[in-house]
Amino acid sequence: MELKPTPFRDEFLRADGAVCLNHAGISPIPQRTARTITQLATFMTRQQLFRYAELEETLQKARMTIASLIGCHFAEVAFTRNTSEALSHVALGLDWRAGDEIVTTDQEFPSNLVVWLDIARRKGVTVHQVPSLPDNRVATAALLERVNRRTRVLTVSSVQYATGAGVDLEAIGDALKNTATLFVVDAVQSLGAVSLDVKRMGIDALAAGGHKWLLAPEGCGLFYLSPKALSQVQPRILGWHSVRNAGDYTNITIEPRDGIFRFEAGTHNVIGAAALAESIALLLEAGMETVAQRIRHLTRSFIQELTRRGCVVITPLDHDNHCVAGILVFKHPTVAATALHRHFLANNIEQVSRSGGIRFAPHFYQDQGDVLKVMEVMDRAASMSPVQN
Repeated sequence: MELKPTPFRDEFLRADGAVCLNHAGISPIPQRTARTITQLATFMTRQQLFRYAELEETLQKARMTIASLIGCHFAEVAFTRNTSEALSHVALGLDWRAGDEIVTTDQEFPSNLVVWLDIARRKGVTVHQVPSLPDNRVATAALLERVNRRTRVLTVSSVQYATGAGVDLEAIGDALKNTATLFVVDAVQSLGAVSLDVKRMGIDALAAGGHKWLLAPEGCGLFYLSPKALSQVQPRILGWHSVRNAGDYTNITIEPRDGIFRFEAGTHNVIGAAALAESIALLLEAGMETVAQRIRHLTRSFIQELTRRGCVVITPLDHDNHCVAGILVFKHPTVAATALHRHFLANNIEQVSRSGGIRFAPHFYQDQGDVLKVMEVMDRAASMSPVQN
């Protein structure tokens, strides 16, 4: 069945006619989010002291929107600048001892690797990068087999940036729920593309920037910690907002606030938080089930068109031959990835090269017309300059 246009497409109209297939990199923001930014910026040109409460209300509403997306209470949501900052809160906040261990995959984006390697170097901790299967699948069983009484953290990306491989979050969360091991998830490559529930999945720490599948601007992300994680992770960046008597500037204390707000050290990026919430609200309005179904349909349409042309799909597919989320990586049979990447860009098709191939990452507001347009551009590349990979 052909995927028809959605009314939400009007939020992403492009004067240049470009097709964005880089939602796994940096996404365009909706028109309504741009208006929210403009309205708040205008508000701030005449900001007075008594208006500060209105900005606090904006933050509160933003937390509630994020909480609706990930399945938690709004008081369990903190704002960060990006995924890396949130993951660093966890890594730097644990009381490490020599001999402790960290388990992860061999496909992680640097955000979910460098901070753990730094901890290993400075604290005498071992990082186990569990090999993926030959077809790029992440072996959940192999990850769990590496966990023992010394394992402080098992950390994974919900979807891998370079291959699109997914991981069974619920199985890992269930296996770790009665242990001291923290289950840490970099969700930036799935949140906004598929449904995610931190409570049901047993996630202890969730980190995600807003500029990919959440369709928000760069520079603001979200951070969640479970009660189990809050009992183990201490703030290492402190400020007036992170202490117990926040707002009382004359009685200085270093006693941290209760809950996750202890990780918000100072003044917030209110515009960023409001923009993030506005984009998430659009996704919730569309319905995450609908969003996921449309993305699934789009990637399936691309897979059908690509395989018809002899392309090799690198992304591990599920039992129905669908992508786990929105990332689809492939190799063309005759055109080198570097040449095809340049050809796409020259024809206003936004994508990147990953794992020796091309990464497509479509979003729910797109439709079959985009698929056909991209295939036409690719066919011209094959006819003009076939270059063996």
